Amino acid sequence: MQKLFEKIGNANVDALFVSKIQNVRYITHFTGEEGFAVVAPPKIYLLVDSRFTEQAQKEASAGVEVIEWSNLQDALNSLLVRERVHFLAIEEKIPFNLYRMLMGLGFLFLVPTTDFVEELRMIKDDWELEKIRTACDISTKAFLETIKLLKEGVSELDIASELEYRFKKFGGEKPSFDTIVASGERGSLPHGVASKKTVKAHEPIVFDFGVFFEGFASDTTRIVSIGEVEDEVKKVYDVLKESQELGRAYAKEGVRAADVDKVVRDFLNDHGYGTYFAHGLGHGVGLEIHELPYVNARSKYTLSKNMVITIEPGVYFAGKFGLRIEDTVIVRENSVENLINLPHEIIVV
Repeated sequence: MQKLFEKIGNANVDALFVSKIQNVRYITHFTGEEGFAVVAPPKIYLLVDSRFTEQAQKEASAGVEVIEWSNLQDALNSLLVRERVHFLAIEEKIPFNLYRMLMGLGFLFLVPTTDFVEELRMIKDDWELEKIRTACDISTKAFLETIKLLKEGVSELDIASELEYRFKKFGGEKPSFDTIVASGERGSLPHGVASKKTVKAHEPIVFDFGVFFEGFASDTTRIVSIGEVEDEVKKVYDVLKESQELGRAYAKEGVRAADVDKVVRDFLNDHGYGTYFAHGLGHGVGLEIHELPYVNARSKYTLSKNMVITIEPGVYFAGKFGLRIEDTVIVRENSVENLINLPHEIIVV
């Protein structure tokens, strides 16, 4: 929080209004689905309605004052006047109704910010890393149990349902995104969430899955097949696997995220598959499944110790098949620590 206070001071504002619920959670430790935070150094306020008062009082970090509101505008007006706030920083993606409400407080000058809290969230504390590690362990265990059930004629939706059931069975909260089970030609859809299509023998099946554990996400992609895949798929996969290994080997503290993307993309280009790699190499993982730092050609960030990112190259051939390999890793001083304890080869059942 001291870093946040310093950032607010350097921005020449009196306070920060936080509406994005993941940022509210980060600042206050409140886990409810609706609440707002006002950070007026050295004070932090958590504003909730009566549905969440008891929960907020139990969960809020030491030093966070909980304020129950029945009319949010009135509560904010009283608080901001008391704290003598004139210049108020707001988040870039604030809902319009909140923006209009704040504009209605005539004494405020609103100062838009971009990724103000998200940039602090990029560097994980040890306790955050342990929650992400546990989320990865839960999703891995659930995946290994689920693929034992694979057989021809089972639908992608049934497979995804079995996987998500095991997420909760093994201690997870909920999927961290819509589970992707994309078989055969549907694998060419990078976000091909599970459908009614039934799986067949010898076709690659893309499993992209993750779970939340105590608010923190995991993210993994592996290719599975019932029996061996065709030689064409093996040939492409071998190149893709090598590119992913290259990305994991290159990423470490002090390396630009954009350069990690470039190394992998150049390798795939050299092998004739660059045009089929249509998305960024990875993204941060934490309280959100996709968060800073993004690992793509446009990223402005340099990797730092205790960032958590994915490395997930993929190639997609419309109407034929798609392949992707993804690990969630912790950036360390001279390497990355892979949190996904699964083989990188095609998993044949």
